[in-house]
Amino acid sequence: MFRLNLKFVAASGAIFLASATSAIAQVPLLSNLQSGNLQLAQSSNFTCGPHLRTYVVRPLNNRSGSGIRCVKFGEANPGNSRIPKIAWYGEGNWGGATYRHVGHAFYRGSNLVGFASDIHGNGENINNTFPGNLKVEIINPSTIRVTGAWNEQWQLVNSTNYQPLPRPKTCGNYFDEYRVSDLAGTRTGSGLRCVLREGIKNTTWFGNGSWNGNTYSHIGTRSFNGYGASDICGTGFGPVCNTFGWGSLRLTPVTPRGFDVTGAWSEKWR
Repeated sequence: MFRLNLKFVAASGAIFLASATSAIAQVPLLSNLQSGNLQLAQSSNFTCGPHLRTYVVRPLNNRSGSGIRCVKFGEANPGNSRIPKIAWYGEGNWGGATYRHVGHAFYRGSNLVGFASDIHGNGENINNTFPGNLKVEIINPSTIRVTGAWNEQWQLVNSTNYQPLPRPKTCGNYFDEYRVSDLAGTRTGSGLRCVLREGIKNTTWFGNGSWNGNTYSHIGTRSFNGYGASDICGTGFGPVCNTFGWGSLRLTPVTPRGFDVTGAWSEKWR
């Protein structure tokens, strides 16, 4: 994605501070999220970074395994059926089988209905899609429960002991997959965009790649003012760590198949 070259020099300070301020407004401090006797994990080595919320996943049944969820909260409230309340990237291991997926959840009346698809083709063992058969309950800001096709609970943490899977190089057959280059053709690098088909198309995506030798990963989605995205800044995902507020990204369809992404980024998706 377009990481302005200026961000690596002093002139980018204002840009970064503006986006960071927006991120802080969207992500409450963990100290304010404790509920009852809830104890938030404080130690270890993996986090999704400051612009996303990091959740650990535990099964609600007897299944063995665990995973992480990097969650971006949107602005939707009940009655807003076309804007995700949450979008997420997840990965982990269930019963010895590895997986990674992208998902988002929309209000249908007062209920949150989740859609997700597995990224596959990079050595993952699990390859499924979930076309609205996930019931998502935000119990409180620290706890999310997902039932239906899944049976799991997500718990907010500061960080956790987790070793990420190797970076994906392909999306699999449940996504619209795009290869990314610089729109102006002046930057060196490339990228991958996995855009969800389930739910409302062209709404949520996972992306990774490298610009000028700097690796990144991110989750992007849409809100009322347009598209925004946040980097996953955890170990294995890349050191680039920015956030881009709602409406800062414009996706313009181009023929025969792709998008020009402008605004805070300058990318060609084909």
